[in-house]
Amino acid sequence: MKYKVLVSGKNNPIIDDFFIQMTDAFEVLSTSTRFGDFTRHLKYFNPDAFIYCLYNESQDTLKQMANIKQSLTASRTPFILIGAKKDCDEFEKYAPEVANMTLVKPFTTSYIQEQIVRFLNERQRYQQAYKMEEEKQKEEVLLEEISSSRNKKAGSDKESLKQMLSSLEEALTLADEINMETTRKEDGEPASEAAVEQVVAALEAAEPASKRKHILIVDDDPIMLKMLKEHLHDDYDVATAINGKIAMKFLENKSTDLILLDYEMPGENGPAVLEKIRAKKSLDGIPVVFLTGVSERGKIQEALALKPQSYLLKPIDREKLLETISTVLGVEEDYL
Repeated sequence: MKYKVLVSGKNNPIIDDFFIQMTDAFEVLSTSTRFGDFTRHLKYFNPDAFIYCLYNESQDTLKQMANIKQSLTASRTPFILIGAKKDCDEFEKYAPEVANMTLVKPFTTSYIQEQIVRFLNERQRYQQAYKMEEEKQKEEVLLEEISSSRNKKAGSDKESLKQMLSSLEEALTLADEINMETTRKEDGEPASEAAVEQVVAALEAAEPASKRKHILIVDDDPIMLKMLKEHLHDDYDVATAINGKIAMKFLENKSTDLILLDYEMPGENGPAVLEKIRAKKSLDGIPVVFLTGVSERGKIQEALALKPQSYLLKPIDREKLLETISTVLGVEEDYL
């Protein structure tokens, strides 16, 4: 299998190597960095990766990489940077956090090919896992909708139903005892108030037990979803959504007490999902905590400007996670 790569930049020797020495691994097409030219190639070639071969690029060219990155993110195309350390450092200065992978000289042509193929293989496995998780969650949402429709008038969940039946049996037993006691009395005197109160208390206990707090996790990384669910399942009821669309579908029929929302997701990112949540009166009161892998001060300030209840930096620390949730929900936890 050949990967399709779109190459650009001023390092012509490396670009030539892609066309001459790496044809076994890659189907290659070159493009300029002019935005219109780049976006047309991106649309019609549909590459598996964009590879930028650096050599003494101008500051203006480096600054426009942020615009190129936006187009790449929308199409879920990774950005691979190749060049000398000095050029790569300059690139990072003017276009921070744009590259998904960086290869720094010195290196051989075979090393470039090996590293890019390995990166794209791992990415393909991730995308397959993402797709499987997305399909699984779509099925779960559909099944929940069907189940909710069928059982709308059926009462609470199985555990609550068991508790109700147990309490009802207790109430009926007490009622039988009161009836027998009344029958035994010669004057037909009614049962004592204390006995009646016992029955009432038993009937009240038959109401469904209060559920644990519920948390919805929205993140495009299946591994992150699994890890966070492991952190939380002992203390909370947890649902997961691998993108904003599935999360909003879930919230149409289900309620939650708090949303953990990934800030940077392909397609519809965290801020866009939060905007949709805030736009619905029925959801506006749900607290939202952003999850972000970006530690840059400016980015954090952007996230806080959207007024989430809190935010957490990845990698997520379990104790910090539980502490933040406890604070936001105003509940006491016993995990310490």
